[in-house]
Amino acid sequence: MNKIVDQNFINKLVNYLQTKQHKKLQLEVKLLGKIEDQHPIIIFYYAVSLSSYERVTKEDLLYATDLFEKVYLADKSNLLALHNMVRLSFTTKKFFKVKKYVEEEIEKNKKNEKLIESLAMINHFLGNDDVSIKYFKDLYKKFPEHLGGRITFITSLQYASNVNQKEYLNECVNYAGLLEKHLNIHKQYFQFDSKKNKKPKIAFISADFKKHSISRFFTHLLSNINKKEFEIILISNVNIKFKDEISEKLKKLADEWFDIRNYSDDELTNFIRSLNVDILIDLSGYTLNNRHKVLARRCAKNQIVWLGFNNTLGLKNYDYLIADKNLIMKNEEKMYKEKILFLPKIWNVLSVPENLPSITDDKIKNNIFTFGSFNNFKKISNDTIEVWSKILKENNSQLILKNSFPDSEEYKNNIYNKFIKQGVSEKQIIFLDREKMEDDHYKHYNKINLALDTFPYPGVTTSFESILMGVPVLTMNGFNFNSRCGVSINKNIGMLDFIANNHYEYVSIAKKMSEDHELHLKNGIKLREKAINSALFDTKLFAKEFEKVLWKVLN
Repeated sequence: MNKIVDQNFINKLVNYLQTKQHKKLQLEVKLLGKIEDQHPIIIFYYAVSLSSYERVTKEDLLYATDLFEKVYLADKSNLLALHNMVRLSFTTKKFFKVKKYVEEEIEKNKKNEKLIESLAMINHFLGNDDVSIKYFKDLYKKFPEHLGGRITFITSLQYASNVNQKEYLNECVNYAGLLEKHLNIHKQYFQFDSKKNKKPKIAFISADFKKHSISRFFTHLLSNINKKEFEIILISNVNIKFKDEISEKLKKLADEWFDIRNYSDDELTNFIRSLNVDILIDLSGYTLNNRHKVLARRCAKNQIVWLGFNNTLGLKNYDYLIADKNLIMKNEEKMYKEKILFLPKIWNVLSVPENLPSITDDKIKNNIFTFGSFNNFKKISNDTIEVWSKILKENNSQLILKNSFPDSEEYKNNIYNKFIKQGVSEKQIIFLDREKMEDDHYKHYNKINLALDTFPYPGVTTSFESILMGVPVLTMNGFNFNSRCGVSINKNIGMLDFIANNHYEYVSIAKKMSEDHELHLKNGIKLREKAINSALFDTKLFAKEFEKVLWKVLN
């Protein structure tokens, strides 16, 4: 590396960065020769520019990561380079190398709050939620006022075993207290004009008004809800460049549509308040690209969380949570900050796809009983792997896993190694790649005899899909809204024999089903027909029941 650096040149690079002239910065540096041979400061600014460019590619991000690594290894006191490696890892999904560096740094400085947060976040995204929670607890014990990483911490609590609803609620309330103090909630005042609207304004806010599971569940409601009684407003936090045909379909089904991705929290708060909304329904909660910090200030007369987040948020200005009676027991309502609105059958239904693939007998051709789970890899907790491993070791069987996320190689390796450590044979674990076409994704269910649900965080979309494809789902009974979603789905279709109350029952049911050579005959087309005629897919009835909930709130 060149050891002499021209300060005027560095100032020029800084100016390019501040004015977002990334192409000029990159050209200037390239004129010096090979990037890797330049002074670490020049390499650093080049990597920052490359990773900040609006049209950056994955290849650019991986190269920028390598450059930051080079700068960090040249001087390990330069933690800024390491922090940038961490930042990029959440996009590139390459965690293993940077995780090792962060662990080494924490050994040298156990009180570096940014590094502790980084290691907690990395472990969460790898699916190591028990480790993630350990680091988060250490972080907030040392730095009680630290706000960073709190949402990931709350999310980790839902994925991990041995966390009860009381502990989860306490952490939500802790976060809410810090956030509301930071936002000066006690000084916020919103006056709703009840005389202004000719008919009730119902607004939905989401970052998923595009090709996404949330929209698959939400579109049918928008299609069936009575527009003569309600004015429907969609507030979209989708990046405009990711809007697609689903976005356009939803837009046509609404009375008004607003793109708000580029609004600051202050701007969005004032804008939503100006709409004078009767009921504002948040479909994101604490999921990716949410705007809970806006709703935390109060933007509508009534605020509800539903669909995208199946638990309490702990925030003062969220009034209601929509669930059903299979999810939250009457004596548990105090464990949720919001008032519970109970739908009579199920909290959520799916519309049947127009081009649903045929059910075939692919699953019985190889004479090996095939279990499967197409749930998000992050839902595969350590307890889940331990129980699934017991099942696989007791049967001549295999397990097919399929993740919905692209670039999931490190997720796969992490899960695979956990199974091997449990004594499962390499040949028993089969990974399928993500499918771009929904039809191809559905066809993979034809390879499965029995779907295994994850716990304590079960599947929702995948359970509906599996049942539609004639494959029953073995689920685990839980202890709160989130962990009982699989139970509600199975109860609403009468699959009570596929609900386990503990690990022992789960293994026993799986073993019993794997020995049933007529399992596919008992389900298959019969299960699909039963499902289509059940509450799971009765979209018109659901819309009517949902309307009753809205009127209950309005009255």
